[in-house]
Amino acid sequence: MENEFVMNQRTLLFSTVFFAVTLCFLIKLLAFNGVIPWTVGYNDVMPWWTKASAVGMPYVDKPVEYPVIIGMTMHLFSRLGQGAYFLLHYLLYLGLALVSTHYLWKLSEKRGTPKQRLFVFWALAPSMLWFSYFNWDLIAVTFSILALYFYEENRAVLATVFLSLGFATKMYPALFLLPVLLKKPFKEWIKLGLVFGGTFLIVNLPYMLANFPYWSYIYFFHGMREPNPDSIWAVLSSWFGLSTTFINIATGVLFVCLYLFLCWKRRKEDIIETSFLSTLLFLLLNKVFSPQFVLWLLPFFALLGANKKEWYAMEISNLFVLFATLIFLFEKQDGALAWSGFFVVARHLALIALFLAYFKKPSQPLPST
Repeated sequence: MENEFVMNQRTLLFSTVFFAVTLCFLIKLLAFNGVIPWTVGYNDVMPWWTKASAVGMPYVDKPVEYPVIIGMTMHLFSRLGQGAYFLLHYLLYLGLALVSTHYLWKLSEKRGTPKQRLFVFWALAPSMLWFSYFNWDLIAVTFSILALYFYEENRAVLATVFLSLGFATKMYPALFLLPVLLKKPFKEWIKLGLVFGGTFLIVNLPYMLANFPYWSYIYFFHGMREPNPDSIWAVLSSWFGLSTTFINIATGVLFVCLYLFLCWKRRKEDIIETSFLSTLLFLLLNKVFSPQFVLWLLPFFALLGANKKEWYAMEISNLFVLFATLIFLFEKQDGALAWSGFFVVARHLALIALFLAYFKKPSQPLPST
C-alpha cells in the first residue's frame, strides 16, 4: 500500500512537471504568434531564431553572447527550420525538467526530506510555470542537479564533469566546486581541478583555437555591459549615478570576499546548503539578474524548503519585475520602469530574508543510509 502511494505520488509529480513545461511553451507560442501580448508571453528563445539561423558557425564565423553549449544548441536546432527550432527546444526543456525531477526525487529520498517540497518549490513553482521555456537556464539547472546528486553518492569525478558542463552553460555552477574541495584532501583538489578544467576544454577548446576573439566575446560582452534594468544595481545607479566600472569593481570585490568567507565558515557544513547560499549570494550581488535566474534556486528550495511567505514574496515580485520591465522595453512607458525598480527592491529584500534564514540555521544532520 505504501509503495503504491509512493508510485502515485511520483507519477503525479512527473505529470505536474509535464503540465508546467507544456503550459509555459504554449503561452510563449501564443505570444510569439500575437494571440496574447508579447509583454505577457515574452521569451528569449523564439526571437533568437533569427540569429541562430544566420549563416556561419557560432564562435568561428560569428560571435555569440552565450557560452558554447547554448550557442551550439541554438545552431543545431535552427538547421531544421523555425518550427523545428521551437519544438526541439520544448522537447529539450521537457526532457531536462523530467530528468531533473527524477534526480531531485532520488536526492529527496536520500536526504529524507518531504516530497511535498518537490511539488511546491519545483513542479508548481511560478518560475517553473513561467521560465522553463524562456532562456537556456534549464540546461545548467539540470547539470547542477546531476552534479549535486553524484557528489552525494560520493562519485566526485562524475559530479565534477557535470559541474563543468554546467559552468560551460551558465557559469554559476562553478560556485559549487569550492565547497566540495574544502571537504577534500589536497590530492583531490588537483584531481577534481583537472577534471573540471579538462571537461571545460573538451567543450570549448575547438572554438578557442578556431577563433579566440569570437569565442571570448561573451566574457568581454558581460564585463562591459551595464546592469540590466531589472537588477538592483540598475536601481542603485539611478539613485546614485554609479558608473559601470564602479559597479564591476564593487560587485567583484564584494562577491569574492563574501563568497570566500561563506565557503570557509561553512567548510564543515552540508555541500548542498553551502552551494545554495553561494548561489543566493551571487544573485544578490551580480549586476545582471534576469528574472529566469530564479530557476537556479528551485532545486535547492525543493530539497531544503523555505518560509513560504518569503518564498512566494520573492517569486511574485520576480514576475512583476518581468512584466513591468517588458512594458518599459516594448511599450516605452517610463512609469513601468519605476514599478520595475520597486519590485526589484521587494525581490531583493525577500532574497536577503531567505539568505539570512539559511545562513543562521544550523546544518541539519542527514539521516543515516
